[in-house]
Amino acid sequence: MPRNKSRARNVQAPDPAAVLRSVQEMVRDARALLIDPNPENLGECRSRVDEAVNVLRQLQSGLPSGDLKRDSSLRAPLGELRAEIARLHILLDSAAAFHTGWVRLAASMVAGYTADGTPGQPEPKRRVWMEV
Repeated sequence: MPRNKSRARNVQAPDPAAVLRSVQEMVRDARALLIDPNPENLGECRSRVDEAVNVLRQLQSGLPSGDLKRDSSLRAPLGELRAEIARLHILLDSAAAFHTGWVRLAASMVAGYTADGTPGQPEPKRRVWMEV
């Protein structure tokens, strides 16, 4: 039994920089899915981002604090990851703004415009009756 314990001690944790590169690749893959933002790709994008978040949480919980040499060696990979996340954020914000605009346009098509030129509010519970 003591042999197994010594083996467990010799197992090294993964290289934090390699883990960060892996997370960056996950975020890059998620961003690539947004080139064709259909519902399936958006769902897969979310799955990949969730996976990246989980890996980062595991990495963060496994790293002891106060190691200045390690912290400085992670500065570049963290900066690259931050830039990749910013690009993903821009795409998601743009997609949200695009769809918000379409919702407003659809609402104005239903409700028309007010006298001052602003889109009108759709009437709640509007009904149409038809007899055939």
